[in-house]
Amino acid sequence: MSQLKKILVAYDGSPHSKEALNWAIELSLQSGAQVAAVKVFDASTIYPLAEIGGTGFMQALDGMRQEDEQLMEEVATVGKNKGVKITGEILQGNIAGAILGYAKEGKFDLIIAGTKGHGALEELLMGSVTRNLVSLAHIPVMVVKD
Repeated sequence: MSQLKKILVAYDGSPHSKEALNWAIELSLQSGAQVAAVKVFDASTIYPLAEIGGTGFMQALDGMRQEDEQLMEEVATVGKNKGVKITGEILQGNIAGAILGYAKEGKFDLIIAGTKGHGALEELLMGSVTRNLVSLAHIPVMVVKD
């Protein structure tokens, strides 16, 4: 097993992703690994907003973007309070695909994700995003519950 140098956390603000962040911080404190958190801007949530049209649509998009940026600021603050520098990045596209691409490009050693994220079906089963990460990742994926 190679030394853990870079940890990637899939983060959406859900209780499960908060627990994933806690695990990443603890592993970083033990190993000295760098930690990055990613939030993927989910374009599928935009489609219902398209009916708003015009300025209302753009305001809704801006609001969603600001929420994502606030999540990344919270992640950095949580890390700083525990003595770990965490970088945050907002990605776009298919959620699992964007996370996997970022992990590969950034040469991460481990992905940590919660079993469930935000979404109606996510409460019933292990999230489809997490299932895809486990199935398709080129590196180990740690899945945690809240």
